[in-house]
Amino acid sequence: MKKVILILSLCLAVSISGYSQETASADVKSQIEKNSKQMQKHMEAGNLAEFGSYFAEDAMLKLSGFAPMSGREAITAAHKPMTEQGMKLVINTEEVMDFGDYAYEIGNYEMHNKEGMKVDHGHYSTLWKKADGEWKIYRDMVSSSAGMK
Repeated sequence: MKKVILILSLCLAVSISGYSQETASADVKSQIEKNSKQMQKHMEAGNLAEFGSYFAEDAMLKLSGFAPMSGREAITAAHKPMTEQGMKLVINTEEVMDFGDYAYEIGNYEMHNKEGMKVDHGHYSTLWKKADGEWKIYRDMVSSSAGMK
């Protein structure tokens, strides 16, 4: 009888924690999507410091065909040519999974030149971490689907 009660208690606990996780993920997904929209606006406006503020100080970015970049400063600097050329980034979040102070996001993106022509597209996988109450990009891997040139 004690085993049955213990098993039922565990099932209830797993069920409740699963519900909480799902609810929290919707809130986290909303915040991450909001951050992405703000990043897009800052890139278009050429506000590199604001754009870079969404990356953790110890962030890492891996782009197709390039060595990994480490740190907010290096990642922000790598985006400078895109802002100077008037590039527009369009981010589409497909899924977010919340793990407390970390969240995992997958999605796709498009990059358009200042004339509006799509010049790149692909997929990304991002690990966010909560720092001082704000979600920051901690690890970001971007894979272009445009093919090698």
